[in-house]
Amino acid sequence: MIQLSRPASPPELDEPTVTALTTEFVNTGTSVWNTPSIRSGLLNSSNSKCAFCETKLDEESKYMEVEHFRCKRDFPDMVVDWDNLLPACKRCNVRKGGYNVDMEGMIVNPFDVDPRNHMFLYNFRLRSRDVVGRSTIDTLYLNQSDRLVAVRSSIGEAVASALERIREYLEDYIAGQKTVRQQNRIIRGIEKLLVESSPQAEYSATTSTVLFGDPDFSWIRERLQERGLWDSLVLQEGIARACAMLP
Repeated sequence: MIQLSRPASPPELDEPTVTALTTEFVNTGTSVWNTPSIRSGLLNSSNSKCAFCETKLDEESKYMEVEHFRCKRDFPDMVVDWDNLLPACKRCNVRKGGYNVDMEGMIVNPFDVDPRNHMFLYNFRLRSRDVVGRSTIDTLYLNQSDRLVAVRSSIGEAVASALERIREYLEDYIAGQKTVRQQNRIIRGIEKLLVESSPQAEYSATTSTVLFGDPDFSWIRERLQERGLWDSLVLQEGIARACAMLP
């Protein structure tokens, strides 16, 4: 989970429309929030990912559901309140269900708070820093072994393997293979990992945490800095580091 920035509400969601849609829901129970403008606005706000688990929602086999942070059952007047809506995958939306954050315990809303203040990632499992983090992990089942922990472990292995290769390339470069091709191979390899650790990428919190927690990354970064080869990566590093959920 990464922190998100909520954009302005869609122009179509003006006050008269909100009132009309809310009344329609109260009277008929219709899913009035499933409008193109609401759905596209939510997808854009999260880089087309589930706000909770970061799975991509714009792939053919996946479907975005509109999550109501304060549930429809207890807060019917907020069913199209823009600040109450989040993009979610079906599993996270089902897990959250009718959970009442005011009565049963607050959970992280990544549009309102930085998840890293409440949780961190260790051994591919989310760990809580406080009661909000614990409620979030338990309510959304964010340590589901077959769905999320296994995916994080696979990402960790891929990142570690990539860093090992890049370190070998850099060791050869330092030892004397100072060709433009070798230098570009090293820079492109690190750049690819940083992009995969950035907000637009699926499971960016996991990739970023593994990357910045790996000693090979620190070694590579220091060697490239010594040779003046890190400057082009500074901006991308800063963007990616903001996703890391380090202990």
